[in-house]
Amino acid sequence: MNHLWQIIVNPNALTKKRAEIFKKILHEFDLEGIKYKINPADGPNKGIETAKLLCRAGARHLMVCGGDGSINEAVNGIYNAGINTEEVFLAILPLGTGNDFCRSLHYPTIEKMPAVFKSGHFVPTDVGIVETLNGNNVIAKRHFINIAGFAFDASTIAETVGKKPKLFPGAVYLLKLVKVLLTFKPSVVTLKTKEKTLTDSIFTIAVGNAQYNGNGMRQVPMADLHDRMLDVVAIRKIPLLKVVANIGKLFSGKHIHLKEVTVLHTNSLEIKSEKSILGEVEGEMLKKGDYRLSVSPTRVNILTAM
Repeated sequence: MNHLWQIIVNPNALTKKRAEIFKKILHEFDLEGIKYKINPADGPNKGIETAKLLCRAGARHLMVCGGDGSINEAVNGIYNAGINTEEVFLAILPLGTGNDFCRSLHYPTIEKMPAVFKSGHFVPTDVGIVETLNGNNVIAKRHFINIAGFAFDASTIAETVGKKPKLFPGAVYLLKLVKVLLTFKPSVVTLKTKEKTLTDSIFTIAVGNAQYNGNGMRQVPMADLHDRMLDVVAIRKIPLLKVVANIGKLFSGKHIHLKEVTVLHTNSLEIKSEKSILGEVEGEMLKKGDYRLSVSPTRVNILTAM
């Protein structure tokens, strides 16, 4: 742990309490002789640019202070840098409004993170790719490390873009979910893997590299960060009352047993629809179109508590 750790943080995104916790963690790093440098990333996509420039300058030990969106930006910066990503070691201080990815890493409370950091247990971890297509042309590309969501899932996220509160984010997410639920219309969508093609009226799609999103929903409970595969949970058109009655199952992962749910295990997926559906990764909206998802041929080493 004698490396210089480049800490990427958006200071404007921290509440007063989280800023105090961050300061205490840095104090513990000082006591332990852990070397670090603070790199502010205080605007949209600033994390991407900051991580990219750091990697191009030779940095290989990065730490993200923030939530899922901040992690996503750092990962995209790493992959946009044109380096060997498998040389990169990424640690996370989960101080965002949403810290779902860290649930799959079994991170403890933020106050205990210095102990996890000192353990130095880094594991090569898969990263997904989602491309937006217009016909056969790729018009946008984004890497993701947690979950890519489409249709209802993305429509709910679209309601929260630019409106993420620092307090009670889970309650706000659920309120937005209910609002979209009352107005959302499923679309006819084709899901195509190497093994199977499904065309149906689709309510929502979650493509997981990891398991959790939506502030604790275990949306893709079978996902494994290290198996070089993506796990897909597609929910076909479902009665409104049945959705409401089964919201609790989203947190336990038992929703995958509903008859309207199709589960796929694949390393590539195409999503095509009669009417373009919305897509998102880690709370960041994707460019609209059809979509192609795959697993990156290279990984990133990520600090885990497992």
